Amino acid sequence: MLKHVSFLTRDLTATLAFYGRLGGVVEKDVATPEGFRRGVVRLGEGRLQFFQIEGEGPAPHGHWAEHVALHVPGLRDLLAGLRASGVTVTRGLQPSPGGRDMAFVLDPDGRQVELLEAEG
Repeated sequence: MLKHVSFLTRDLTATLAFYGRLGGVVEKDVATPEGFRRGVVRLGEGRLQFFQIEGEGPAPHGHWAEHVALHVPGLRDLLAGLRASGVTVTRGLQPSPGGRDMAFVLDPDGRQVELLEAEG
């Protein structure tokens, strides 16, 4: 069972807002004993954890295959709204290998987010 996936971010406020638009619920936005700002977003049964780091530009991240995959309802409308608000779409709407609609966007740190149409 997945507990959480953890990533770095340069702007925790923007990152929490982005994942909130994708259906996430912010559970924590706290300072750690080490002095980091930490945020946790619940998405269904899973959680994403982000630690804010200092510096300019996007947070460092790994290979393009590093991504978050989310089932979201109303993908077509959500994607249009994300585009309209300036979110970068790296792969437009297309069928996934399993036959559902999918698209890829970038979060505020340039991390790939795979969006799959949720089962009705």
